[in-house]
Amino acid sequence: MSDVLEHECPLQDRAPRRARADLWKPHRASRLWRRTGRRDGPGDPHAADPAPGSRLAGVPTPPRLSDLSGPRDADTGTLRSRGRRFTELLSIARRHHLVPFRRLDFSHDPATSDLRRDQAEHLRRALEEAGGGFVKMGQLLSTRDDLLPEEWTEGLAHLQRNVTAAPADEVRALLEQELGAPVDQVFATFDPVPVAAASIAQVHRARLPDGTAVAVKVQRPGIDAAVRRDVDIALRVVRFMARWSTEARQVGVQDIAGQYADDLIRQVDFVSELRNLTALRAAQARSARPDEVRFPDPYPDLSGRRVLVMEFLEGDTLSAIRAERSERDLDAPMRAILRAFLRQVVFDGLYHADLHPGNVLVLPDGRPALIDFGSVGRLDPGLRDTVQDLLAAYLQDDTSRIADAVLRMAPVRDAHDEPDFRRDIARFVADELGPGARIGVDTVDDAVEVFGRYRLKPPPDFVAAARALAIFEGTLRTLAPSFDLLEESRGLAREQITDQLRPGKLRDLAAKELLGVVSAARRLPRRVDRIGEAIETGRFTVNIRLFADSRDRQLVSGMIRRILLVLLGAGAGILAIVYLSLPARPTAALSTGVAGGLLGGAAVVLLGWAAIDAWLARRRR
Repeated sequence: MSDVLEHECPLQDRAPRRARADLWKPHRASRLWRRTGRRDGPGDPHAADPAPGSRLAGVPTPPRLSDLSGPRDADTGTLRSRGRRFTELLSIARRHHLVPFRRLDFSHDPATSDLRRDQAEHLRRALEEAGGGFVKMGQLLSTRDDLLPEEWTEGLAHLQRNVTAAPADEVRALLEQELGAPVDQVFATFDPVPVAAASIAQVHRARLPDGTAVAVKVQRPGIDAAVRRDVDIALRVVRFMARWSTEARQVGVQDIAGQYADDLIRQVDFVSELRNLTALRAAQARSARPDEVRFPDPYPDLSGRRVLVMEFLEGDTLSAIRAERSERDLDAPMRAILRAFLRQVVFDGLYHADLHPGNVLVLPDGRPALIDFGSVGRLDPGLRDTVQDLLAAYLQDDTSRIADAVLRMAPVRDAHDEPDFRRDIARFVADELGPGARIGVDTVDDAVEVFGRYRLKPPPDFVAAARALAIFEGTLRTLAPSFDLLEESRGLAREQITDQLRPGKLRDLAAKELLGVVSAARRLPRRVDRIGEAIETGRFTVNIRLFADSRDRQLVSGMIRRILLVLLGAGAGILAIVYLSLPARPTAALSTGVAGGLLGGAAVVLLGWAAIDAWLARRRR
């Protein structure tokens, strides 16, 4: 498993108690105090020494609940530190000849292939030097051969396999700080050379005292603060874009960027990743094919916020298979992952959101396994129901129901636009999602164009799920070009719907719906009684929102505007006549004739403005 965990998602807290050695037990208390940030004992500069003879002597200070509620946020840095980071990033780009951007060659001209290869190598080194989220961006771009030439994607693909490892002594110190004990006491063997290194963490192979092989994922020292600082910088840039770009505001770029930033920050908290892995394992176990996709066993008792220990899976990552240019048939494992992904999104509401080639293993028996759980998305029940309606309508080629589901997620602002929107959605489904179609960048561009044309703002969670599908589609495009994602999805979706119709599933669904009906029926008499009491006592009221329709608001505001223009114009005209009829005053700073002329000109402008506004309003109607 030389490439097994080259993904950069943190390994999560997990360790079955059966695998814990007796030598670990004395360290549990010290590990608890270390997690809370306070600990009594020699060598701790923050430990408070109780007064001699005090009853509190030798008794550790108990942790507060707020200390145990979650990790402390890292500071995003001062304005000066962010400015230095801007300067640093610009310096990295200049050092690797990436600016000005117009020098970069993104053509497919064979004559400049060597130039593109050299530029891709410089970009890979620059992203690796910048670290954190920049490596994640490079990993995503490495799967988009529909966006970038082959030289660029091959150069960036190295980011999926290995990034320069962190210094061994720093990693060991961090590991011992998290474990609360020397590494040699916790593990029987520990390989100081990582089997994989990525932007956020690196993975080492180790063995527990009982001989179990485990993967130890250790966070890069200082990466938490670095990621938060870079995220803060990126969000500021996005806010600036949204302030000046109407298109960016219409698609909700701030909400989308905020969600992506939150997801990236969660990836530096391995406790969160452990929860993700545990949830995905539970969902897979409940599915109709629990053994189709493998998830590693977690070791929670050996894991923490910056260290994650899990089962070491033997196999090759898709990125390693790609690098070897192997002719291995990947259709079966890709189909299994796609089936699991569709089930996760549509029915579980919990899905793996980072299925790039470095995060997918092919085991010796041919089954796929997932090994990175830092980026996991969730859909609330309401949005999940909408996605299920979208899938059912797509399978039945019912564009009207597809439009209904989209409008539930993101209603049009003007009801007059709804018929046009439905026609555009029907055309989009027929052209981009019909038989023989292939999902690509053009598909995304056309969808964004339709949503932007009608100023629709889809929920950020739905956009995140679409982004996850785009990442997986990029993986398929590079490793199995002949794999028809749309046609396979149709067939697998029908299988998933059939799986949901199993007797056990139907029984659970009926019990859930019956419970909801019973609960609503129990509340109904009280609500009817309250309404009757309100009518009897004369307190029954109905709230009506005036001008709820935007067309009514536009009509009233237009009328008020034109009335004001006419009144001001008429007043200026009357004053102009008065001034022009007065005798001239030689001593006045402004003669009556000039004043009358100015007022007359203002009257003409105001009345003309009112006339043009009325004409335009009539044309719009």
